[in-house]
Amino acid sequence: MYFLSIGFIYSEPTTKNDSNYLIPIGNITQIDAELQYLMVRNNFTDSSFKIGDSLISINNNEINNYSDFSSLLNALSENENVKVKVLRNNEKLDIDTSKEILEKINFNNIVSGFATLTYVNPQNNNFGAVAHPISVGFNKNLPIKNGYISSTSNLTIDKSYKGTVGCINGEKNEFIGDFKDNSNFGIKGTVHKLDLSKFKQYKVAQLGEVKTGKASILLQTSNGEPTEYEINILNIKKQRSPESKTFKIEIVDKELLQLTGGIVQGMSGTPIIQDDKIIGAVSHAIENNPSTGYGVYIGWMLEGE
Repeated sequence: MYFLSIGFIYSEPTTKNDSNYLIPIGNITQIDAELQYLMVRNNFTDSSFKIGDSLISINNNEINNYSDFSSLLNALSENENVKVKVLRNNEKLDIDTSKEILEKINFNNIVSGFATLTYVNPQNNNFGAVAHPISVGFNKNLPIKNGYISSTSNLTIDKSYKGTVGCINGEKNEFIGDFKDNSNFGIKGTVHKLDLSKFKQYKVAQLGEVKTGKASILLQTSNGEPTEYEINILNIKKQRSPESKTFKIEIVDKELLQLTGGIVQGMSGTPIIQDDKIIGAVSHAIENNPSTGYGVYIGWMLEGE
C-alpha cells in the first residue's frame, strides 16, 4: 500500500547557516499513515467502542496487525465474554464485549488526507506540517507506525460558507518524505525529494515579535507554486509554554476569499509570515465564520528539534 523512493534534495547555496532559519513551503500534500494499532472506524449501537479507539489486545493477546486480529477473532466462541483493551485519548481502557460485536465493527490502521507542508529546516531537511495532531474520533494523538507525504496535482477546492468548512482535494503524485512523529502541533519528519531552490528562507520569529495587524500566508491553490495571500492577526495569546491557538487570524485577501471562502480543510499547516519572518501556521477554522481561524506559533511546532 505504501512506497518508498530514493531521491535527492535540491537546495540553493546559502550563507544562512543559522539554525533559526526555515524554508516555509505552503504546498498541499497528501498524508498517508499506517497506524501502530487497528482503529475503530464506525459507530455500533449497544457497544462501548467509540470511533478512534485503538485496539491493543483481545483477552490479553496483543494485536500487532490485522492478521493477529483475524486469527484471534476466529478462535473465539460465539457466547464467550471477550475482554478488549483499547487506547482512547492516551488512556488505556478495558471493554467487555462479544465476538458478534467485534465482527460488526470496522477496524483498520490506515488514515489518509490532505494538509499543507509548513516548513523544511535547511540544516537537516526535517519538515513540519498540519499544525495540529492527526486524529480520529476520541483519539487525538494517533501513534504512527509509518507515515509518508507526497506531492499533489489537479487541485480542486470546495469553498467554505458560514456553518460549513470546505476542503481542498487533489491527486497524489510522488513521494517526498516520511514521518513518525504526530504531536499536538502537527507531524514532523524528513524530506527526501523536494526541490528547495525555488523557496526563500525566513528567520524564525520570537513569540514576542508577533503583533496584531498585517501578515500573510503561503499557500498552493492550483498546480502552480504557492502564492502569498494577505491576512490579519486579530489577537495573540500570552503563552509561556506550548499551547494551540496562539493567535486568531482573518483571511482578508479578496482573491483567496473568492477561491476558498476562507479557511478550508487542507489548509492546516499553511505557513504564516510577518515582517519577513515565519511566525506560525494555520491550525483551525471557525465554522460559523470560516474567513477567521487560528494559528499556532512556529516555536511550538519546532519543539524537540
